[in-house]
Amino acid sequence: MTNSMNLLVSFLLTVSLKGVASFSCTETTSARSTSTSKKRDALRPSNTTVDRALHTLNLFSLPPKDDNYKLPGEALVRECWRWKDSKLGDGRDYFVPKPKALKAYQSLFLGMVIDVVYIENNDDYSPVEVILSMPSSDSTVRLPIYSKFNTLFDHSETCSCTFEVVECVALSNCARFETIFILEEQQQQTNIYQRQNITQFTDIAGRYLTAYRLHQQVSSQRTKTSSLLERAGLTSWLDLPEAVDTQSNLDSNLSDKQCSEIINLAQRLLSMDGALKISSHLSLISGGLAPRPNRPDREVIFRPYSSRDAHILLQLKRTVEVISVADGEEDGLESGKRSIKSRGRIKTLLDGALSAGKAARNEDIVPEIKQLKEYGSDGTPPRAVADVVAQAAIEKAIQPSVESCLARLTAMKTADDITQLRQRVNEIASSIIQDSKDGSNIAKMANELLHQPTILLREGKLPRSEIESVVKSIENELRSRLS
Repeated sequence: MTNSMNLLVSFLLTVSLKGVASFSCTETTSARSTSTSKKRDALRPSNTTVDRALHTLNLFSLPPKDDNYKLPGEALVRECWRWKDSKLGDGRDYFVPKPKALKAYQSLFLGMVIDVVYIENNDDYSPVEVILSMPSSDSTVRLPIYSKFNTLFDHSETCSCTFEVVECVALSNCARFETIFILEEQQQQTNIYQRQNITQFTDIAGRYLTAYRLHQQVSSQRTKTSSLLERAGLTSWLDLPEAVDTQSNLDSNLSDKQCSEIINLAQRLLSMDGALKISSHLSLISGGLAPRPNRPDREVIFRPYSSRDAHILLQLKRTVEVISVADGEEDGLESGKRSIKSRGRIKTLLDGALSAGKAARNEDIVPEIKQLKEYGSDGTPPRAVADVVAQAAIEKAIQPSVESCLARLTAMKTADDITQLRQRVNEIASSIIQDSKDGSNIAKMANELLHQPTILLREGKLPRSEIESVVKSIENELRSRLS
């Protein structure tokens, strides 16, 4: 394991955050995932709650190329990298060059409904199929999870979990191509197996959706002749949203070869989930401390004074500007309010990463970086010195930024619960005041009794399922004090 990987693992193992269990599910990766993701799986939040969040955070990354061509689907992986560079930009010009094209690409995912179908047989549960559908059209596509699986199974023996993509953004630059989703669970699952394996289901849902859409774009490009602009080499300088095929409906008549390609790509994709891991990952990228999937052979050395390494900050800033959120226009822009779905979770993640990247390069926050100043913008410091400074940047800049980001996400999650709790208690207090002869202190007592459960909710330590019992306890306390 390289020193940079040791730094990454060390950072992840030292993060211990309270009240973030709802956003920090167990990471799920394919059998071919890198050692980085396997080491991240050792991390667990320090506190757990009974409830799971209705929204999950998932990231899917195009994998490194296999120069030995030993992994299945290698030709498609390489086509995806070429398509990304051509249509979405490669980031080599120091900023996100094609925001309109990125928005077009993200529109392929936003609002998509994914059903993960599995067979239940004598307490044995096997995911067998993914069904993709878009509410705006009547088309659907069914994707078998395994290429050799018998698709003629008895549907009466199946169950499913359903998710909708309510937020989406793509990070595309010379080093990586990653898509981040917020998946909203469409129906609270009561089945114990479903609750225990919801992370597996969201991983399957995101994998196959991403693989299908990438395959669709590459297939569309295969059948098209090069335009005049492409032949002239001008498309690399232009932001052309029409370069992304958004007109093709979901294809329900996939050939066996197409299904096999999609399955292989889905299994090759790298993934992670949960705000803790994704926030840590994005913060390390912003700080110039993360490995590069498209350049796995390039050594990762912390260079805080490098203008080339720092251009990721501008890329992230431009990426924030093109985040796609469901119902953003109707409920957000016109009414001036955020919709229930539009909670800005991805924006919070990227803002936190930006803060981390800026802090890691700030001499007041990480004075150790002054040791690297003599190497200038383009120089490469000695590995030993760079590793010591990188560790200081992780401890003083990256980790505090991750903690702050997760605190904001937890507050966003619990805001509605807090409002509901206080509204219920205030209604009870008003009713007691009306029924009593002397209720002058009831409102004050109600606020005092609300203080502690409000703090617990804000910190994510009070499960949503216990709110009703808290309300009942406060009501009993108010009535007992009145009597």
